[in-house]
Amino acid sequence: MTRLNGNADSVGDHGAVEKRSQYRLAVHRRTMELDGHRYTALSPRPSVTCKFATNRYHETWHVLTDADGAALLGRLFWAMSYQRRERTIIVIDAPLLVPNPFDADPSSPIVIVNNDLGALPRAAVADLRSRIPLKIPSEGTVVLQTRGLDLALADEAAFRRREEHAGWQWNAHQQRRWIDRVNGTLVIAAPPPVLRAWGVRMSLPERWIYPDAEYLDWPDVTGEVQILDDLEERVSRASAARELLFPGRGHRELGEAERRQVWEAGTDEPSAGSE
Repeated sequence: MTRLNGNADSVGDHGAVEKRSQYRLAVHRRTMELDGHRYTALSPRPSVTCKFATNRYHETWHVLTDADGAALLGRLFWAMSYQRRERTIIVIDAPLLVPNPFDADPSSPIVIVNNDLGALPRAAVADLRSRIPLKIPSEGTVVLQTRGLDLALADEAAFRRREEHAGWQWNAHQQRRWIDRVNGTLVIAAPPPVLRAWGVRMSLPERWIYPDAEYLDWPDVTGEVQILDDLEERVSRASAARELLFPGRGHRELGEAERRQVWEAGTDEPSAGSE
């Protein structure tokens, strides 16, 4: 049986899906060459019901989802923190992506990167984007085991004590993060301690800084996750308004003035579309 790493929160071959526990998440695995290097790309299976959208507002990149999507994101962050195979990345693309719920601009694929596993240079991102949606066959289904996240959530104080004892908060290298759209792809990159902290925070939205939003970095605020309980309803309204105003342009990003027209036609709330 192939193992991508030997950690307790590791990735191993997928057995019977029905028998997996609540902290075991099946994903597809693909190997591809990006910018001359071999990468392992993990991606949630198409059967996952969570949906994600992206947009940029107030100079911040947003991942928009619902409560279940935030929980899934937390699992992916946590699992990624324990990967050991060089150049392993997680890719979220179609069919989990939906249009931006404010103006129906197409959402960007999302890539989660563990900084300690090697860089994902811009040229590699460009190569990856050219292959999304991923059409090359999966090499198999593997399981992300995130039991450690459940233990951390069961005793958050103990988790925080362990992390503080490790001292990474005082190590600038272990706090570095990169959140930006590169060649049409939203890259969310951080070292293992930050990924683990994100995993816990995504799983506890009731403690977020706002009722439905949490920054992935502070004070830079270049990345944020936002929960919209009516995400799919918003997407439907925005898509209908966009098609009425700008028929046949659903696959292209609109200009700022055009986005505001869609927003105003699809909702009575103040504008919060992309920049």
